[in-house]
Amino acid sequence: SEFDFISKKIKAGEQPWKNAFENLKKSKFASDSYTPEPFPNVECGSYNKPNVGCNQQVEDAMAAYCNALMWVFTDEKKHADKAIEIINSWSKTYEKNTNSNARLVVSWATPWFVNAAEILKYSKSDWKTEDIAQFNSMLDKYLLYVLDDNMPGNNWVQSSIEANFAIAVFKDDKALFDKAVERWKYRVKTYIYQKSDGEKPVGNTFKADSDVDKVWKSKTSGTVYVDGLGMETCRDLGHLGLGFGSMMYAAETAWHQGVDLFTPEKKRLTDFMELHGSWMTGAVQVPDNICGGVVKAREPDPEGVKVNVGGGQNAWEIAYNHLHDRLKIELPYSLKMIENKRPDDVSRWVSKGETLTHAGRIFETDKSKKNKQK
Repeated sequence: SEFDFISKKIKAGEQPWKNAFENLKKSKFASDSYTPEPFPNVECGSYNKPNVGCNQQVEDAMAAYCNALMWVFTDEKKHADKAIEIINSWSKTYEKNTNSNARLVVSWATPWFVNAAEILKYSKSDWKTEDIAQFNSMLDKYLLYVLDDNMPGNNWVQSSIEANFAIAVFKDDKALFDKAVERWKYRVKTYIYQKSDGEKPVGNTFKADSDVDKVWKSKTSGTVYVDGLGMETCRDLGHLGLGFGSMMYAAETAWHQGVDLFTPEKKRLTDFMELHGSWMTGAVQVPDNICGGVVKAREPDPEGVKVNVGGGQNAWEIAYNHLHDRLKIELPYSLKMIENKRPDDVSRWVSKGETLTHAGRIFETDKSKKNKQK
């Protein structure tokens, strides 16, 4: 039903779907002539140095998903065939990831691959049963990295939880899904602060409590903990966006399985969005007691976002769709930020083109659901 909604908007030439779709078509990742480059052993060091197949693993996964979307919206079988080719090439080649960024790169690549696979599996593609089984075997290898909680509690773990959800749903594994739900519920509190958590953010059970100030950079920057502050706010908005984006994709996946993670944490999420949205649109000056008054758009930006300029803007369409459209919470700064960024297109590492897939989605009321059931 959501794909039908989007397709109608595209055919009618309505915005922002029209521009978002046109950008998808122009993307190299949506090309039916895209050539995958699978690696048996992917080696990814810090900041992907060395980079032996790291970019290819993620980019090929992106291409699989983009071609799967093109298959849905154009009904052109060549795109389904290309998505199948990409997935099969990796499933039949891949053995392992190594070095310090192994867990992160796997967590980035997994949702792209699985989202494509979900579309192929439940549409009239020619993806063969034996190839689906081979893909499942690759996901088993990915799980070794995705379920490793002894990793940095920043955007890394948020990406791993998104990947955890994706694999659980594709495999129809309820126990694995429940584990992802519990990880999300715990980690949202370690990543976004609320005063109800206590004087300091909830600590990571895999690190000492004394590390909280260090991880959040609160002492070095003279930062006070305020509602909506993020673990990586004082690092930069780019990494913060990676973490929050994966967190919302994970919650969206849970929503499709009947688990609402948005509503119980609506205050935490809205505080986060409006606090950072006010800075990212340039509407509000970052106070001196937050990150020393300098919140960076990207490392190593020395000056940070500015009033009337802003920076590091994100199109958090999924979060806005649930919190504003479904739960009727006013989010003026978030809306302005989203409109400034639209359309949010596919890009490394976790930005899956939210404008095309989630902008303006209509939520059925309980009453309309009951009428359908009758």
